[in-house]
Amino acid sequence: MKLVEKGFLKRNKKIILISLIIFLVFAVSGMLISHMMIGDNEGQITKALLNLPKNETNQDVGLDISSLDIFVHNLVANIIIIVGGLFFSIISVLIAAFNAVSIASPFGTDLTYSLVAILPHSIFEYTATVIALAAAFLITKLEIAMIKNRSFKGTLRDSKTELKDILVLVIVMVILLAIAAIIEGHITPIIVKSFFGL
Repeated sequence: MKLVEKGFLKRNKKIILISLIIFLVFAVSGMLISHMMIGDNEGQITKALLNLPKNETNQDVGLDISSLDIFVHNLVANIIIIVGGLFFSIISVLIAAFNAVSIASPFGTDLTYSLVAILPHSIFEYTATVIALAAAFLITKLEIAMIKNRSFKGTLRDSKTELKDILVLVIVMVILLAIAAIIEGHITPIIVKSFFGL
């Protein structure tokens, strides 16, 4: 049995693109709003980290986080986004929008810190969120088809390709979240400590 059906990208390109646009609109909005609100206090985290006293002991600056904890937290959030597809993706869009605003806000307040401490893992983490939102939209699309056809079993029987597409998106999302968690838990702390001389 083939998991990825022929024409996967062509079939799902619009839904993935819509998910990406929604995410980017809220991310850019969050970044711009936080930049306007921060005023003259821009770059405070970078300044604070650069001004920490340098000594021979390992300083705990809150960088040691378990990759497994990060993975589980992000996986739960993205599963909620996917399951939100059963509720016409309203919850899904709200959670994805909140995530977009919350991750983009630091880029508007402290670009240096964000590029060093957030960007390395966020590329994978937030691509996973976009994919989760696309999966939610596919679930909503199936749900609408069930309502139109007035047949749960019939729609599922006729939608094997769509169900496989959702499964592929979920698998890709999990892989991206695992990569993001490993980077955030193991690589980001090294980058931050090295960059800021901690």
